[in-house]
Amino acid sequence: MSGAAPVAYRAASGPSLELIRRQDELVLLTTPSMRARRNPRAIAGMWVWQTALALLASLPAAGLVRAAWGGDPDGDAPLWAPGGHALVDWLWHDFHGVRAVFGAAELVLVAGAILGLVPTTALMIEIAYVARGRPRAGIVRALAGGLRAMPSMALLAVLAGLVQVVVVGLGAALGYGVEHWTHAGMGEARAEQLEGLVLLAFLAVASAFGVAQDLGRAAIVRFEVRGFRAFALGLRALRIAPLGLWWSWAWRGFVGLLLVVVAGVVAGRLGGRGGLALVVLGLLHQCVVVARIALRASWLARALRAVDGSLRRAPP
Repeated sequence: MSGAAPVAYRAASGPSLELIRRQDELVLLTTPSMRARRNPRAIAGMWVWQTALALLASLPAAGLVRAAWGGDPDGDAPLWAPGGHALVDWLWHDFHGVRAVFGAAELVLVAGAILGLVPTTALMIEIAYVARGRPRAGIVRALAGGLRAMPSMALLAVLAGLVQVVVVGLGAALGYGVEHWTHAGMGEARAEQLEGLVLLAFLAVASAFGVAQDLGRAAIVRFEVRGFRAFALGLRALRIAPLGLWWSWAWRGFVGLLLVVVAGVVAGRLGGRGGLALVVLGLLHQCVVVARIALRASWLARALRAVDGSLRRAPP
């Protein structure tokens, strides 16, 4: 295993045999061995993908700023001045250019969200499989598997998204009804608090369907099933351990959000300064990006272990 820590693996059974044959004898790891920390290169690959996507989305905006402020002795520093007067003035006078740039950025991000299913699936394949006689599945095999699974992953995303929209819509409607019904008897403040609690409860339900979506993604990687069947298997795995799986997803998401908030506070303190402050800000930003990717990979590994452990004895 080229000096790497040994991991246990097994020959897959059931539907996974087809995946193994098509990906040059991939071997399924045992459930405890499905760990994100085994795949730092796959995490680095996700960082490369997200960095490239961010550059494609942001470079036009940087070019527009350079064209507008390149001749200023202070560069774009006025845009960071307290009050934001220079920023508002620039946005107003360059409205058409800014709108075009943001439109292009939106297209890049939407396309990236769709195409991003491929590297995400490839990461999960790297976590769950190794090539026979090798410590890892390999980027080529993993990406090939990601391309093959993309239609199922896309259908799963659409299904989960529709269910979440319906749940949130029902929550908003029910919350409005509760607020309207209790407004006269409990007062405006209490009625709005009840409305918020109802909506919060439905948001929690919607997040559970998001967890089921990731479990469905794990089912696609593990059993090579289609979108509808994957969503059903994800819900089934979630039903077995709902609180534990939801918490595994939630605490990682919370830590990732906390890192973004901390980085935002530090960026605000540093302001628009250059030199060492800019270097520190850049390093901090990249550390947050890598940490969030690692947290996401850790959760996907947890989803793979949950699906493999709960459904391996009764494969689809």
